[in-house]
Amino acid sequence: MSTEEPRTESTSPRSEASPQAIAAAKRLGTPMVVRGLLGVVFGIATVFWPRDDSNPLQLSMPTDVVDHLAIGYLILFALALAFEAVRAPLNVRTAIYGQAVIAIPAIVFLFLADHPAELRAALSIWALLHGALEFWAYRQLKSQPMASDFLIAAGTHALLGIILVFGDGMEALSILGFTGAATLIAGVIFIIGGYSRLSKGRQLAKRGEPAEQIGTPAEAATSDDSDESDDGTAPKNEP
Repeated sequence: MSTEEPRTESTSPRSEASPQAIAAAKRLGTPMVVRGLLGVVFGIATVFWPRDDSNPLQLSMPTDVVDHLAIGYLILFALALAFEAVRAPLNVRTAIYGQAVIAIPAIVFLFLADHPAELRAALSIWALLHGALEFWAYRQLKSQPMASDFLIAAGTHALLGIILVFGDGMEALSILGFTGAATLIAGVIFIIGGYSRLSKGRQLAKRGEPAEQIGTPAEAATSDDSDESDDGTAPKNEP
């Protein structure tokens, strides 16, 4: 009868994120805050646009004014997404760059929109595509902490797209209000998520593990593989 005790390897709790995952999340922190602030500013400006029943002029808005507001937001939003993609892990860059790219045809269609129905079509298609790509980004980042931020943003934009698709008879001001509400919700989520990621990175650095020097999990695995020789042993130092 063997007297050897079974070997057990200590494993870190599943709830505790690895330093590599926290570092990858920290790299998304600043772009998420920038993107969130943009959404909050646009949302507040549009959701709380003056609406006074006693003044009929405040119950409607020309389509071209809404077009220009939406175009300005999408241009800044695309730039924020490009900044986020540069700092994002490799496995999610395609999705984020895709979000920036689909803003281009939306901007073109908004320039051509002369009626609320055309405005609604342009924004609904953009919102649905953006939501789908946001969900793709969530699937790629599921292993990282706080990935649910991207899932909430995906659901918010998808809901906006559905509302606009079935919103027959909506006027330009109503379209602007619903769009602003969606960007406001997503913006708040991204500000909180970005700040949380930056805080996690600072906590990691205080423990003596600078997050800036740690790559993403995929990059770390590639680095580890390159350090080993073909026979599985570490390379010897040559004089």
